[in-house]
Amino acid sequence: MNSDTIYKEGNHDDFITYLFSNSPKEKGEVKLELPLNEPGKNLYLHEFEQLLMIFVDGLKYFYGENGKVDINSLKEEDIKKVNEYFISMNYEVILEVFPTLHDYRFKHPNYFKDQKYINEETMLDDFYYEIYGHNNCAFRISFTNLSLN
Repeated sequence: MNSDTIYKEGNHDDFITYLFSNSPKEKGEVKLELPLNEPGKNLYLHEFEQLLMIFVDGLKYFYGENGKVDINSLKEEDIKKVNEYFISMNYEVILEVFPTLHDYRFKHPNYFKDQKYINEETMLDDFYYEIYGHNNCAFRISFTNLSLN
């Protein structure tokens, strides 16, 4: 433990407010604790799920209306802004955009969707979430841990 570390107690909503209500902190300054409460669950699946929730809630915090975000209206700088907060936690948001079905690159397996394929070698970088926008535009979201690079 670092004696300079300031510990914050609270729930998920408290953390979202703490993280996004000020300017982004320096790289790695925010230490994220993600205790695994489900025995036998893949640690990286749990980490991915938590990061995805933080990402979506960050988008809602800055760009949401009535608790929803229109992914089609987001701009590259909007994602970069939220990514700055992730960098403060030593993570990076990876967003791939496929404007048409012709541009789409299939990636298999989708461990998040098909969890039966998860094994002990499945890492955080292997997980992704896809969402589809207007005109078959696809968005693929994943995360990388910057402290491992």
